Amino acid sequence: MVEERFPSPGSLFSFLASEKYVLLPPLISSLNMTRNSFFQFFAIILVGFFGLSSSCNRPGPEPTPIPDSFADGIYVLNEGVFQMNNSTLSYYNFQTGEISSDLFLQQNGRGLGDTGNDLQRYGEKLYCVVNNSNTIEVMNSDGTSIKTLFLTGKQPRYIAFYKSKAYVTCFDGDVVRIDTATLEVEGSVHSGPNPEGICACRDKLYVSNSGGLNNPNYGHTVSVIDPTSFSVIKEIEVGINPGIIQCDEQNRYIYLVTRGNYGDIPYNFVKIDAQTDEVVKTYDMAVLNFCIHSHYAYIYHYDFFGHSSWIKVLDLNSDEIVTDNFISDGTTIETPYSICVNPINGDVFISDAKNFTVSGKIFWFDSDGKLKKSFDTGINPGHLLLGTKYTPLAI
Repeated sequence: MVEERFPSPGSLFSFLASEKYVLLPPLISSLNMTRNSFFQFFAIILVGFFGLSSSCNRPGPEPTPIPDSFADGIYVLNEGVFQMNNSTLSYYNFQTGEISSDLFLQQNGRGLGDTGNDLQRYGEKLYCVVNNSNTIEVMNSDGTSIKTLFLTGKQPRYIAFYKSKAYVTCFDGDVVRIDTATLEVEGSVHSGPNPEGICACRDKLYVSNSGGLNNPNYGHTVSVIDPTSFSVIKEIEVGINPGIIQCDEQNRYIYLVTRGNYGDIPYNFVKIDAQTDEVVKTYDMAVLNFCIHSHYAYIYHYDFFGHSSWIKVLDLNSDEIVTDNFISDGTTIETPYSICVNPINGDVFISDAKNFTVSGKIFWFDSDGKLKKSFDTGINPGHLLLGTKYTPLAI
């Protein structure tokens, strides 16, 4: 249960605008802030081996080779501080141990924008959603800009891919479709109040309608969108304030976080049958964020009031916790903020946002939860994307 007291504005200013915690209207109000403020394995054998996307949101394949120079490493999208226009894109090279702390600025001579909210790959392009700048920055793998798409006034949040199209959730209630060949906006469909997370599974799109800016009238549904007709075909009741959403690697179930009302209704973890589009289980677990690898979900929680956290491993086949404390060597993470799993060897990367106003850190663990290495990164490292050598299955 969340304690009924609020932390200081200084420590919470940034997380209020991050992808996981912008939906805290009671706190926003207290700070006098405004309201608008992957189906089967797919491989290509041509000259060499190229992977596809590496985030937990597994985007669909596009048959274009990706340069090798950024294959063996990890991108970190650092959100920065809300309204400070200081989002950055970092890249850490696993072989050399070198980090480019602001790759986008280095390559383009300009900043990424205000509040980077999602980073995904489709084919040879990176797509970065910059929420408060109302832009989608499309880049090559080396961080050079290809095109900036302006979604003025829409407050874009998350991005997913299906059959050469990109789908972007926006806080104005819409899901915007972009052609990944022409990089032009094709249209939009209304999903629900303040849509957040989005994923593709079994030829459908699933969108969390958070309603997070409508406190106390939070959203409580997941919209199912048919990408062919580009229309909402079903609304699934899931619990209030749904957020992060992902499809498992077997395309059987959708998993998502519901964040409650930050008071007497707690966080929960929800499972949807992707064939029937019905909720089949609600776990009594206060999951804040998660990443699926094989048939396991790496889940974590952070209590912003008590400053405590846990990181567990849930077996999705048995629905049982198999590792109650993933970190096995005593390493301490102050504020877990994002998580990503290497699908080849099971290494786990966890970011630490610390106090939301200073440079964060990435912790690199082996599959047994023992620390291999750590490195510094930018402010609020909220999104991790592995290089193309380390690629989960694609839909």
